[in-house]
Amino acid sequence: MKRTMISLLLVLCAVVGQAREKTVVWEHPAVDQNTEIEGFFQTLLEITRVEFTADETRVMMHVASRPERWVRFDAKSQLVADGKRYALRSLDGMELNTETHLTEHDYIDIVLHFEPLPLKTKRFDFTEGDYDAAWRILGVEDARTKAEQLFPSNWRNVQTGDWEISFYDRCAIYDCQFWDYKEWTQKGNKYIFVLSNGNKRINVIVDKAKDGKRTISIDGRKADYSLISGITLSDYPTKEYSTTFKDTNYQTDTVTFVGWLKDMPAQFRDMGNEFDVSYNNIFTDKQMSSYGKIDAQGRFTVKIPLINASEVFFDWNRCYIRTLFEPGETYFMLYDFKGGHKLFMGKNCRLQNETLAHPISWGFSYPYEKDMDEEAAMNFLEELKQDKAKAMAELDKVIATHPTISDRYINYLRGHYHIDEGRNLMQGRFSMKNHQVPAAYMDYVKREDWQTASKPYTLYRDFSCFRRDLVEQLISESGNVKRTHYWWGIGTPEDVVQMSDTYPLLLRRNKAVGRVVITDEELELIDQYTDYWLKNIAPLTGESFTMPAEMAALEQQCADILRREDIRKVLESEILMTDLWLTMDALDALGCDQTIRDITLTHKLYEQLDWERIPLKDCALEFLEDYVKMPAAKAFIRDENEKYLAIERRGITHPDNLKTAEDVANMSDGEQILRKLIEPYQGKIILLDIWGTWCGPCKEALSHSQEEYARLKDYDLVYLYLANNSPEESWQNTIKMCEATGDNVVHYNLPNAQQSAIEHFLNVNAWPHFRLIDRDGTILDVNADPRDLDSLARLLDKMK
Repeated sequence: MKRTMISLLLVLCAVVGQAREKTVVWEHPAVDQNTEIEGFFQTLLEITRVEFTADETRVMMHVASRPERWVRFDAKSQLVADGKRYALRSLDGMELNTETHLTEHDYIDIVLHFEPLPLKTKRFDFTEGDYDAAWRILGVEDARTKAEQLFPSNWRNVQTGDWEISFYDRCAIYDCQFWDYKEWTQKGNKYIFVLSNGNKRINVIVDKAKDGKRTISIDGRKADYSLISGITLSDYPTKEYSTTFKDTNYQTDTVTFVGWLKDMPAQFRDMGNEFDVSYNNIFTDKQMSSYGKIDAQGRFTVKIPLINASEVFFDWNRCYIRTLFEPGETYFMLYDFKGGHKLFMGKNCRLQNETLAHPISWGFSYPYEKDMDEEAAMNFLEELKQDKAKAMAELDKVIATHPTISDRYINYLRGHYHIDEGRNLMQGRFSMKNHQVPAAYMDYVKREDWQTASKPYTLYRDFSCFRRDLVEQLISESGNVKRTHYWWGIGTPEDVVQMSDTYPLLLRRNKAVGRVVITDEELELIDQYTDYWLKNIAPLTGESFTMPAEMAALEQQCADILRREDIRKVLESEILMTDLWLTMDALDALGCDQTIRDITLTHKLYEQLDWERIPLKDCALEFLEDYVKMPAAKAFIRDENEKYLAIERRGITHPDNLKTAEDVANMSDGEQILRKLIEPYQGKIILLDIWGTWCGPCKEALSHSQEEYARLKDYDLVYLYLANNSPEESWQNTIKMCEATGDNVVHYNLPNAQQSAIEHFLNVNAWPHFRLIDRDGTILDVNADPRDLDSLARLLDKMK
């Protein structure tokens, strides 16, 4: 009996053993070629596991794509091994031949069931369909056998989880640098190298592969390494609990970023030989870019000046990546267009690799509806709350399934989603009737998103937009000023005084510090007239209006007050201070820390400089000293102010080409004025540019003037610039800054009435406005925008 039982057990073990032998598994297989690795502009495909059985071959695949893009797998998908084709039988997770949008997540994990490949298969190719544009993943192989081939290969330290060294045919990568093979000895599957980088030399010994791993000694430091087979690094072996990000107290430091766009396709190389990294300057609230030249092999180095740890974006058209860089660090990025790898190397790059492996969620709702009432606004709030909850749930899923994910990654993404929600909610105010935001809506923003903002405040690009919109909304709700910035004249026709709805605020501020002498009764008179004017006169659009006698008398009283010497001087010098004082009130209401106050006030002072293009007035510089505490912020404004002082001291080239309005002084018809201005240039093509110092896009276009003149030098053009409503000093300084001068460049800053007449004749309703005028004076109705120089050049070629 015992003998029978033993026999039965032996048979059972044999059966179980045979069953086990019938399943062969490749975890995270390696591939020779996978070009679908991006996931934002394209669809990402990654084979995560392959199971071979006697009945079928199962291919597990991770697919990522933006929800608005559809994904489709063809029923004719197949595997190819040793010249034989194996058909697809079924697909789990999606329907075959069906365009599917990944609306629940930005990704999906699927299982493709194929006809059975031999259990001893070494390599196979995957093809999605039998058409030319089909997705292909070629040279799929067990990572354990792939590790036996050293070239090409990328290796991570088993203990730390970091990518530390790579071996390619022409170079090695180590310590964020490219190394040449100075000496090379091979004994079977063991290698001994002397690597060189300039004057540096290192000795590297690579032991033979065993179960997908190798022992590698680098300059005497020996460690175990595993082959990197996936698109990104898989989970790090241990948990990291640090939650801090580098804070330089807003002093600028440099990031060194080295990269390799390996096997870059021709269409991407044709985009140019510069790699750009964009980031936000928190003091200017402008996107900045740093560039590095891409060499013939696809290598580049970019030096990036950053204030604190900051969100950065890479070369959107080629390898779209958003991540975080920290000043003082050196990073190396491998973006292998053919082999299908996206990896970061560096002493402190775990977060960067984790954001590649588990990307930041996109797609928070944006306020497309216009003129939302309170109900629609609250519905939009609920929609965004659901978006954030979905992103947070996705993060919780990552935390649960990847227990060693770092706390820095977790905190970084949580902070991201608070800022994304807050930014979109405050952008929503522009879609609400009269920018009237419900109180409950604002309470939620301040409680859930503003109060949870992570430090340093440079971590997220969209924080600047969120901060700016929130402060502006609080200012508009404060009741201190209507925020319309109306200007109008009051008093007798012989002695008109300029009035503004911001005067009551400025007068009260300056009375409190003793700069003006004005009674409370006089302030009340100015308040009464301002309120009357805003309610009864400002809304009128051309209708006639007769002011009641009592209000006319009140107007005259206000004019007499404003004519007083001390009041007039203070208002003239401090009118631009209005935003600063209102901003201070809003910051007080928010209970901001000093860092936020410094950032916000510095941005406001920078806006004054950028808007006016003239140095700050003494009152603004006094404000800087009194209220901004951060040394880096003060230094930034002082440096910017010095630029404008230097511009003021600098003469302008070709001063005779800054024309006066003498020739058209008595003219009022827009067409006649324009004809008179172009009269001296008959026989030449004229590019007319109507712009203004108050117009950001105008100044941006003007800043490329020398590039424009050089590109179009063969067309014998005259550049005629007409400035709209631009103060003389700002006008001249902007021309100097942008170097918009030359023998064939003419500038006019006409009186407002004459400029308006020309614009009315040309039907100008947006700035900048460009027109071409032919040699015979014909004004052409064509798109002559020099911001697209290639198109403009083609148009000028036709005119030849």
